[in-house]
Amino acid sequence: MPPIATEKLTRSADAFETFTSEGRSLRVMFENDRLTEIRQSENSGLAVRAVKHGKIGFSYSSKFDEVEQVAEAALRMAPFGKPYEFRFAGPATSPHRRVVDERCGSLNVETLVQLGNRIKDVIKSVDPEAMAECSIGGGVGRSRVVTSAGQECVENESSFGWFTTAKIAEEGNFLQVYRARSGRAVMDESEILRGARETAEEFRIARKTAPLKAGTYPVLFAPTALADILMPIAVSINGLNIAKKTSRFVESLGEKLFDERVTITDDPHHPDGPVGGLFDGEGVPTQKRAIIERGVLRGFVHTLSTARQSDQQPTGNAARSVSSLPMPGLHNVVMDAGPDDLDALFARAEGGLCITQMLGTFTSNFLAGQVSGNISLGYLIRDGRRVGRVKNAALNVNTFDLLKSRILGISRQREWTGTEYLPWVLFDAVPVSAR
Repeated sequence: MPPIATEKLTRSADAFETFTSEGRSLRVMFENDRLTEIRQSENSGLAVRAVKHGKIGFSYSSKFDEVEQVAEAALRMAPFGKPYEFRFAGPATSPHRRVVDERCGSLNVETLVQLGNRIKDVIKSVDPEAMAECSIGGGVGRSRVVTSAGQECVENESSFGWFTTAKIAEEGNFLQVYRARSGRAVMDESEILRGARETAEEFRIARKTAPLKAGTYPVLFAPTALADILMPIAVSINGLNIAKKTSRFVESLGEKLFDERVTITDDPHHPDGPVGGLFDGEGVPTQKRAIIERGVLRGFVHTLSTARQSDQQPTGNAARSVSSLPMPGLHNVVMDAGPDDLDALFARAEGGLCITQMLGTFTSNFLAGQVSGNISLGYLIRDGRRVGRVKNAALNVNTFDLLKSRILGISRQREWTGTEYLPWVLFDAVPVSAR
């Protein structure tokens, strides 16, 4: 990675920040039982924010050797930029250590293709009519932040992940069941094949349908669906909405807003978490922080800019790419486990639903706490087990209400879904529409 602090910036800018990133990755993909793509990629780039006469200019390039041109472009853009109301990160170190798995950068195409074929075979062995799809791969990368205030930090990272699907498309019936997992280290084949088998077994249950009438039911949300339910929390603590005062949480720090069983933490240092690091995208050290602690709102997520606008401290949550400005973002979201065994929660949900996938929730009014969408994959519960998939059903709920007064139980078991480590949560009296 070449040096990125330039003579032009040092001489001409009142303040500056440079960000560089590079990486390489390999991924194989199967669709409809067949290998369809082998994707090997390398990427690199640099970005500059330069301050001139109290305003910030931004420019970027995918070529490291264009650093002087990018710096000059950022300076030219400064008069048209936003006011420089904060300060770029100063010298700081992290007390933590980041483990990098170099194997992620030396993955073998043939090995990944063989694994993909074994995933397909596992799915077919459970249900021969299922069409198998999967994606497996990983990579390594490095990023660096240098500021005129004296910060210079380098992050090395590794990533690995898999995604597996069993699906069928019939007249009047499209069914897709999936599992996915991502992390910072190469995962054991046994874990991946276990995920494929669980995908196929759930697919087999989902092929049976169960009638459902509109009404209110106890609903058990699996981690994959609970992630949708928690979206209003993520949006409401985002520093952009705090700075604009569009979040109802602006004046609520320290208040008990939810059930005391709810504790949610932003943890960039979780050993199994797929994201996070020692520094954020602006060079601010990251930290493990409680967002909600025993129902009490404890923190927001900020960049340098949103923290200044909100008259608060930076939190080390600036997320960015080379081509984008830093934005507030969560790292690994970890929700505390509860005291309940999962089988016991299924028993308590008798006559209700277990939801594992939602569809279309992105259109919800998250700032109001609303989550609405179709139940893409939900099951009727009888005798403590899933007996069939419900079709043509949807829900419209308020997350703030659910987390405050509707929790019946939280499981001891937790699973990773994307960058979130979540339990199963059983809610009471959830309205479900059906036709």
